[in-house]
Amino acid sequence: MHPLLEKDHQQLIDLVEVMDRCVVNGNSVSQITQYLDAFVTIAQDEFKHEEELMENYNYPDVVEHKKEHVLLLEQLRSVHSKLTHGHTPFGQDYMHWLRNWLETHLLDADERLDKFLYQKNADGHKS
Repeated sequence: MHPLLEKDHQQLIDLVEVMDRCVVNGNSVSQITQYLDAFVTIAQDEFKHEEELMENYNYPDVVEHKKEHVLLLEQLRSVHSKLTHGHTPFGQDYMHWLRNWLETHLLDADERLDKFLYQKNADGHKS
């Protein structure tokens, strides 16, 4: 993974692991909500960082990649709202969805961005 992306991605992966343990262990809704808040905050920051990189490097798939970010944040905010208003339990179904989205996004969209950034770097160092 490109160093410009790796740290942010690892933070998201780590938080998914923590939330998953909370669900498995039956932790309180307030604790899960705190981790979900942190995930949303980190995701927003990471997405902003990625989008700045994509724009700075003229990444050809920037529009589609941004759409994925917007959709996930909308979904996360919806889940968060339901959770904080007591309308839905945050359980294995949500964790499966979140883990699946993260893995799919990292292995597909972010992997393409990763390869593009490495190629741009390689092209910039050619004599």
